[in-house]
Amino acid sequence: MKNSIRNLLILAIAIVLVSCLQENKKNIIAQEFAFTKNNWQIENMDGSTDTLKVVDHQGKYAMFLEPSQKAYLKDKDFKNFQLEFHCNGQVPGLGFRVQDKENYEYLYLRMMMSGKKDALQYIPIYNGSLPWQLYNYPKYEGNAEYPRKEVAILSPSLENQLVQGKVSDKLLKALEEKGIIFSEESFLDFPDETISYIYDPQSNKALLFEKREDGIVFLDISTWVHVKVEVIEDKMSVYVENMDTPTFVVDNLKRDSKKGGISLYSTFGQVYFSDVSIREIESSNVPKQRDTEKVISPNYLTKWQISEPFAKDSVNFMAQVDSLFDYREKFKTVTADMDGILNISRFYDDMDKTVTLTCNIVSDSDKDVKLNFDYADHLVILLNSEVLFDGGMNFRPLPEKGMEGRVFVDDEQTVLNLSKGSNELTFVLSGDNRQKYNWGCVAKLEDLNGISIE
Repeated sequence: MKNSIRNLLILAIAIVLVSCLQENKKNIIAQEFAFTKNNWQIENMDGSTDTLKVVDHQGKYAMFLEPSQKAYLKDKDFKNFQLEFHCNGQVPGLGFRVQDKENYEYLYLRMMMSGKKDALQYIPIYNGSLPWQLYNYPKYEGNAEYPRKEVAILSPSLENQLVQGKVSDKLLKALEEKGIIFSEESFLDFPDETISYIYDPQSNKALLFEKREDGIVFLDISTWVHVKVEVIEDKMSVYVENMDTPTFVVDNLKRDSKKGGISLYSTFGQVYFSDVSIREIESSNVPKQRDTEKVISPNYLTKWQISEPFAKDSVNFMAQVDSLFDYREKFKTVTADMDGILNISRFYDDMDKTVTLTCNIVSDSDKDVKLNFDYADHLVILLNSEVLFDGGMNFRPLPEKGMEGRVFVDDEQTVLNLSKGSNELTFVLSGDNRQKYNWGCVAKLEDLNGISIE
C-alpha cells in the first residue's frame, strides 16, 4: 500500500515538472523588449532619427512618442505572432510585417471613437499611403470600448456655453477653476449626436464631455489601454482590455504573408507605450487555413489597363487622355483585390498625379445598365469618349458624399448607354494631393445580362 502511494506521488510530481517545463518553454518564446536604444530606434516624420524618451507616466514605465513619431524594433522580424502592449494617447498605432518604411500592415486605435463602429482600423500600407477611405467597415474597421477618466464636473448652468466653435471665456474660466487649462484658441466640436469634445490646437489636448443630471462631465481619453494583437497568416485578431475575446477580426490581411518588422506609432498627438512583449508563433503551431478560394462577384470591374501617371491639366485633360491612348502599348494590366478595391498606391507612389484606367464592356444589344462606383479623390468617367461623371472630394468629402467620405461601391451611380458590341469605359482618377492618403476606386455593373467584361 505504501509503495502504491509513493508511486502515485512520484507520478504527480513528474506531471507537475513536465507542465512547468512546457510553461517555461512558452515563456522563452515570449520576449519582452525593454525601452533601450539597443532595441528601439525613434524616427520623425521626415525620416530623421531622434532620442529615445523613457518616462514614468500614470504609474507605468513608458516609451514616449511625439506626434507623428515612429519607434522601430531593431533586428527582429515576425510573420505569425502575438503582441501585447499598453498604450495611452489619442491615436496609437502598430505597424507589423514591416518590409520597409513605406510598406507594411497597419492597425490604429481611435480613442475618441470608443463604442463606435470605427473605433479602430486596419490598413495595408503601400508606398507610404494611408488609405483610410478605401478600407473601411465592416471588414477593416471595428468597434472597441476604451476606458475614460473623469477629470471634472461643471455646473449644469453652463450648458448654454456648449456652443460649436470657439470656447467662451466663461467656460475656459470654469475649467481653469477645476485645474484644467485650455488656451483661448480652443474650440468645441460635435461630430455627431453621441460625441462632444473640446480641443486645444496649441497643446494638442482634447477632452470629451457629456451632459448628466449632476452636471457637465469632462472625460480624459488619455488613459492606459491594454491591447493584444494576434497575427496568423492572413488573419488578425485584436483584443482590447478583454484578453480572452477579440473585439475585432480581419480575415484577409491584404499584403503578402511574410516576415517583417514591428513598429509603434503616434499617428496623431502624443502617445505612450508600455509593457511590450511579443510571442512568436512557430509555423508548426499555425492552424491549417481552409483551402477555399476567395471569389468576388463577377459584376465587379476588377481588371483594368492603367496608364503611366501624369500631371492632370484640369482644363485640357481630355486632350491628355486622347494623347495617352496613342501610346496604349505603355499601359499595363492591373487587378483589383478581393473586395473589388483598386488601390492605385499599390502601383504608383505620386499622389500629385493622375492615371487613366480602361476596360471594355461587350453588349449583345443596345441597352442601358447602371454602374455603381465610388472613388478617392477625384474621378472623371467616360464611356466611348463621352463624359458621364466628374466629381471630387479634395480630401474632405462633400456633405452629400456617401458614408463619411469612405469608399463604398453603392455610394455613386451613373447609367451606361451601351451600344451593341464593344464599349470602352474610362476612369480618369486623381490622387489625394493634399494629405496624400487615398487614391483608388471600386465599380460594379448592376446587371450582366447579355454583357461581358474584357
